[in-house]
Amino acid sequence: MNHKEAKEIVEKDVIEKLDGFSIVEESTIEFSSCFAFYYQNDTYSKTRHVMDMSVGAGAVLVSKESGEVFETGSAYSTEYYVSVFESCGDPFGEVTSTISVYGWEFGANKVAATKLIKAESGLNLRESKLIVDAVLNNESRSFTTESSEKAIEVANKLRNYGFRCKQLWSNQC
Repeated sequence: MNHKEAKEIVEKDVIEKLDGFSIVEESTIEFSSCFAFYYQNDTYSKTRHVMDMSVGAGAVLVSKESGEVFETGSAYSTEYYVSVFESCGDPFGEVTSTISVYGWEFGANKVAATKLIKAESGLNLRESKLIVDAVLNNESRSFTTESSEKAIEVANKLRNYGFRCKQLWSNQC
């Protein structure tokens, strides 16, 4: 998708529904995965007086791949929303405490991984071993830790033990 196509989508899906607003073309930013468009009321566009400015709206992201539109807010920076979008496909996604283990490397340490999963997930030894065995049989498995911060730590350790894994986002299974 190119800039012109993305702009047409924003005009149709967002701007047409707002009375007296238009895209601020000079503020548009192109990222590797999406375009970020900004809009403002027509009065401000004419006067450029801060008292005429509408506040609270964030960037409107348009996925280059799908053309999907995401209206963000002003709670976070555009760069934050884009970073999250590029990580999980949704600018409103949040990291969870769930880890998906989906593969392994030659020499993976089965015993250390089993002990780690047992210690950090609340699962018993049998359940932890079943997860590791399933992964070693090329099946993916997930488990939950006590917090999203802990999940980062556990995922890094699993990688060091030779397992491919990722921390899941709120919009992933």
